[in-house]
Amino acid sequence: MYIIILLILIIIPLLILGFWILIPFFLENPKYTILERNNYFQIRKYNEMTIAKIITVGERYDGLRKGFIPLARYIGGKERDGQKISMTAPVMQQKKENNNWEISFYMPSKFDINQLPISNNNQIKIASTPSKIMAVIAFSGVAKTELLENNLSKLIKWIEEINYKIISGSEPIYSYYNDPSTPGFLRKNEIMIPVQIINSK
Repeated sequence: MYIIILLILIIIPLLILGFWILIPFFLENPKYTILERNNYFQIRKYNEMTIAKIITVGERYDGLRKGFIPLARYIGGKERDGQKISMTAPVMQQKKENNNWEISFYMPSKFDINQLPISNNNQIKIASTPSKIMAVIAFSGVAKTELLENNLSKLIKWIEEINYKIISGSEPIYSYYNDPSTPGFLRKNEIMIPVQIINSK
């Protein structure tokens, strides 16, 4: 009996841990080609993609939460007609004017922009984004302001050392791959900045 209880106490945490680790690998991500890499840094060329987006206002975390909920309801088929849309990763957040934030979900590649249902929430927009070159840093942890600022500084410093420059006026895109219940050391985050090559090598 004690052995059974001990096995249960071991197996259940392992299953939960496996769930946290494996789930992001089953979610579709935006498609890209890696042009350069160095440890946690990459230069990626992203394909054109379709997103569902919403504009929110507030501090960073509050703006993210306000945007995530209606977007999750949209893909879940709440308050609209049509089938459910598979969850993807990451959830993306980019600062806009007047302390506004654009929160967006990448839409599965099987959908053409014209095939996606219209939300009853008129704040949710469906849009196509063109192919872009992005400088990216990947890191783990709970995405608090200090962690994000430290990694953004590292990314900017790396960009200054290579043959690319940040496109003028570009704001970083914060990307979150895990749900809030995932322990911080298992959470995958990225920061992306649009860049362009300085000259031919």
